[in-house]
Amino acid sequence: MEMTLYELRARPASSPTTETAPSVLLVDDDPDFRGMVRIAFQRAGYTVHEAENGNAALDVLAGHPVDLVVTDIIMPEADGYEVILRLKGQQSRPPLIAVTGGSLRLRLELPGMARLLGADAAFEKPVDLKALLAEAGRLVAAHRKAGRTAAEDKGGDSKADVAG
Repeated sequence: MEMTLYELRARPASSPTTETAPSVLLVDDDPDFRGMVRIAFQRAGYTVHEAENGNAALDVLAGHPVDLVVTDIIMPEADGYEVILRLKGQQSRPPLIAVTGGSLRLRLELPGMARLLGADAAFEKPVDLKALLAEAGRLVAAHRKAGRTAAEDKGGDSKADVAG
């Protein structure tokens, strides 16, 4: 895959506009892919955590809440589908983006399966970094907005209970 430095740089205007830097967990067994995507997210203003498989990802998530999870699908130990299914059951789970390079090799529609299981978006490798960052920004913004709305609704309900 041929990459240019321009493809790894995000313009400041394209990074999510929030009070605190958004955080992402990158889950992939390929350290080169993780490194390339880590640089792209860091340049876009994200705090980045990394894991080499699904089990390590769940360990990271236990200690570090994140705004987004980007997970490979085919990995040793626990795969991306297991990460998606484990997080799907959580009430306030972060958005999930699945990435895979195995669809052609296995002749399966892996991204579609990931979306059916609960991923919010899915990309084939080689990943278009601009598209990945754009989708990440959209998902993080929507997730944070939903969190603020839920907090406001919760605050509004308690005031109504006190008044009523």
